[in-house]
Amino acid sequence: MSQIRKSSLKGTGWVYAGFLLGALNTYFFTHKDWFSPDQYGLTRALLEIGMLIFAFSSFGTTFYLYKFFPYYQDNLDKKDNDLLGFALKISLIGFVITSTAMFLIEPLIVRKFSANSQLLVEYIYMTIPMAFCIMLYNLLEGYSYGFSKGVTTNLLKETILRVFTLGITILKVFDLISFKTFILLFSVQYLFIVLILSFILKKEGNLWLTFKTSRVTRRYKKKIISLLSLTFIVLIVTILRTSIDGILLAARQNLGMVAIFGFASYLVNLMQAPSRSIISITIPILSREWKKKNVSEIERIYKRTSINLLTFALFIFLLIWLNFTPAILYFNLSKEYLLGENVFILLGIVTIIEMGTGVNGQIIGTSVYWRFELWTNLLLTLLIIPLSYILTVRYGLIGPAIANLVSFIVYNSIRYGFLLRKFNMQPFSNKTLEVLLIGLISFLISYFLFLGQAGILSIIFRIFTFSIFFCVPVYLRNISPDLKPVMANGIIRIRNLFK
Repeated sequence: MSQIRKSSLKGTGWVYAGFLLGALNTYFFTHKDWFSPDQYGLTRALLEIGMLIFAFSSFGTTFYLYKFFPYYQDNLDKKDNDLLGFALKISLIGFVITSTAMFLIEPLIVRKFSANSQLLVEYIYMTIPMAFCIMLYNLLEGYSYGFSKGVTTNLLKETILRVFTLGITILKVFDLISFKTFILLFSVQYLFIVLILSFILKKEGNLWLTFKTSRVTRRYKKKIISLLSLTFIVLIVTILRTSIDGILLAARQNLGMVAIFGFASYLVNLMQAPSRSIISITIPILSREWKKKNVSEIERIYKRTSINLLTFALFIFLLIWLNFTPAILYFNLSKEYLLGENVFILLGIVTIIEMGTGVNGQIIGTSVYWRFELWTNLLLTLLIIPLSYILTVRYGLIGPAIANLVSFIVYNSIRYGFLLRKFNMQPFSNKTLEVLLIGLISFLISYFLFLGQAGILSIIFRIFTFSIFFCVPVYLRNISPDLKPVMANGIIRIRNLFK
């Protein structure tokens, strides 16, 4: 667990560094003088459609890369290793098919979006280069997991990518480039980190490409085809599940609603930073532990990740909720974004549920029962898509958030029950209830102490008060078993700086 703790801390640090940059980007996008809600909504819609095209193009090869990586690495020389080459070949075929399909259905896209989201219709062609760059990066990222590059990929995706976005955003804010040029550069942003990751892998001697079929590919051909078939389905439904909200809002409402929903989603993403880091680091570890049949270690990872992620998520969620309205007013954001508070609350609860159940999906996905994870993902999507459509039509902006809450409660209950029944694993303890109570009490104290107060000082006082009332009990009660070792190590490093 110490390996995961050290690596995840580094990864989380880079993720939050990226979020600071992302906060600047979001500030520029949501400020009333620089981007309109429709323009910000366009960037969200292009990204979500690009992700969906990538899902159809990849044919499930990203999961294949880290699932079979140990078998290729342990049984082949570098020059004969066709793991990446095979994945790239399949994905390129998929991309050609998907791009052709996009061209054929363009009249349908124009008809569905022209009434409420004309700007999206104008720039819909930008989704093709965006999807291609996303596909290349995801292939390299899945491949890099095998070399324990989770921290590096987090740095690139969460920080360096946002540096690029911040750069082109500043150029647009100061009128050094047109909005059209901005969107063009925005659509190829992933290419920037593709080149960097390729350089890193090549420099370390870990990037090789052969399209000649190896004996490992031939030996596991049937299993690979079976895996690709199922993961293709699950990747589509997973991306569709995350993209459907923005797409439906663009079609049924307008790009302004997409922007508000996207703003709330960005704030929720702040809660997910440790999860992104831990997942990328634990996947290869879990794969190895399943190969060694070390169930006790897997259970320990399950429990540790649950309480750690829940504590992080709860802290960030309540801190943002306390300052949602005061911050929007103080930083002069467009007042339309105040409509996103209820969306943030519901999506925040979804994230707390997800993170509170730890890496259950990754545990199932790297086990021999990985098909169950695929089918539960399919079930989640079958729940969330019709619910999102019905509730968006009926309730507008809040509809997709309600759909997410209902669907994820069902989804996580099924995964929780499966691991409990199959392996007698469950992630919760008395500490789970304790941290929830600590969070609730800290929130109520901070809320009522500064009720009705506005301005930067009220924001600072809320942050300080809540942090003290939350963090001190969490530390003293040893809620997170990794907190004290981390703080002790940090104190030692600080002392060493002054020696």
